[in-house]
Amino acid sequence: MTVKATKGHGAPIPRRREDDRLYDKLSLIIDSLDDLYRLDKRDFLKKVFEGAFELIPEAEKGSFFEFDGELYRPVFARGYDFAVLSRLSFSPSEAFIDFEVDVSDGIRACETLIEGRDSERFDPETIATFRELGTYEGFVSLYAPIRVDGRVAGLISLERFARSGFPRLSRKVLEYYARLISEFYSQKLFQDKETSLYRDVVSSLVSAIEVMDSYTQGHARRVAGYSRLIGAKLGLSGRELEDIETAALLHDVGKLGVPTEILKKPSRLEPGEYEQVKRHPANAAKILGEIRGFERIVEYAYRHHERYDGLGYPDGLRGDVIPLGAQVIQVADAIDAMTSERSYRPAMSIESALEAVALGSGSQFHPLAARAALAALAS
Repeated sequence: MTVKATKGHGAPIPRRREDDRLYDKLSLIIDSLDDLYRLDKRDFLKKVFEGAFELIPEAEKGSFFEFDGELYRPVFARGYDFAVLSRLSFSPSEAFIDFEVDVSDGIRACETLIEGRDSERFDPETIATFRELGTYEGFVSLYAPIRVDGRVAGLISLERFARSGFPRLSRKVLEYYARLISEFYSQKLFQDKETSLYRDVVSSLVSAIEVMDSYTQGHARRVAGYSRLIGAKLGLSGRELEDIETAALLHDVGKLGVPTEILKKPSRLEPGEYEQVKRHPANAAKILGEIRGFERIVEYAYRHHERYDGLGYPDGLRGDVIPLGAQVIQVADAIDAMTSERSYRPAMSIESALEAVALGSGSQFHPLAARAALAALAS
């Protein structure tokens, strides 16, 4: 409500409207959640709850229930003994007893006065848990649904242990938080789907390579494992390690463009045949370049036969011009090649392979990558 101003000096100053106060509160929320989408779920919910209690001071306790595919279970709370709260779980038909949540509705904050639980609608153990938590009777709950893909994926609720309700402004704030959580969950679901598709694509490509070339059965996965260990010794970041590991899994995908009779030839290749095999990094770049988000993976796969001394292929790059990720895969690929049996030579021991890596440091291999391989793989 705004007080009307009168003419002359000493006129009363209009009170700030509720919308202005809401704007200020939402500004505080936005300022405090700049890094929101870089958090994992636990830290995200913790930050959201702390913000909710700071901006809705009437709330004394609160909880967040999440649907796990079968039941709604508590995953976060404030003010309650979580061990006691964890005894509660609700089926979709039980979850919204005492709450008005329309499954076809949007995200809307509501409140309800719980004067007493209906013992006929809950089992005795649940009623006993309500009593232990203090949520059997005589409190007001302010709540809002969390929606993902049109379904109710959870419920956030804040409790006030009095018969007086929450201000309208608090409802708006909680509604904002519910939308924020819903958006976070929707993005996470999208990311999970993208990750699943990504893994399926990689797995399918690796399988296709192994069908074409019997030698590569297990080779790509071993090179990926070695590459991750070597990269970790170099102190590379988690995302960098993931890209190196994926590129290592797919480094030979370009062999799909090499004639099968060459790939399966039991003896050493003729020079012309070897030239065809040397095209596989360029083939890999063409195949992987069609996949969105694979830019760095394409670069590593394309460059994994470049040598530190410039005598590699496809472009004869030298030294640090070659991406470090590609040089990690090059060392890992060489180690697995040396320790794998071929029709024309026996397999080396890992110790002998690492001695060869040490001798090739600074020529075939990047010194840092070679040193990291020795540290990671020496028994």
